[in-house]
Amino acid sequence: MRNRNFAIRAATLADSQSIASLHTASWRNTYRGILPDTYLDGPIAEERANHWRARLASPGADRRQVLLVEGEGGLVGFVCVLLDQESLWGACLDNLHVLPRLKGRGLGRQLFSSAAQWVVSKEPGWPMHLWVFESNYGARGFYEALGGEVVERSFKETPAGTEIASLRYVWYDLISLLRNLSI
Repeated sequence: MRNRNFAIRAATLADSQSIASLHTASWRNTYRGILPDTYLDGPIAEERANHWRARLASPGADRRQVLLVEGEGGLVGFVCVLLDQESLWGACLDNLHVLPRLKGRGLGRQLFSSAAQWVVSKEPGWPMHLWVFESNYGARGFYEALGGEVVERSFKETPAGTEIASLRYVWYDLISLLRNLSI
């Protein structure tokens, strides 16, 4: 799939460090003031590297999808969907990150659409959900523009060891969503 000078492809274990680096940069940019500075300025890079190495090496690759968006300079975004994480709510959109300097170009929307398409192909009729920090207004606006419905508020433990007020967004009808996204 192509969007101007960008291509989307499935991630492999060899991509774990690139994903972790982008994830770290995204969190440092977006979560300053939400997660502790001691975490963002300290162990986040190693923690994210361990997380992505373990995730991509773990069994069950047929029940998760990690897609990358690459440009001439390398990785610029990624999305991760898990089918068996809280499956009562359907598929879990666990991560969606685009380099801050490239936001607003449709890459996040394209990744979101690709994730929803994959869910429909693997589990037709399932909804998709995700958790967003309540104070992450940029992400909330993005997901609300895509028709996400807030159905729950809870305090979620973060990798930094803190608990943050978070909102669960759900999309119940992915087929209609995809139809609307292609307009």
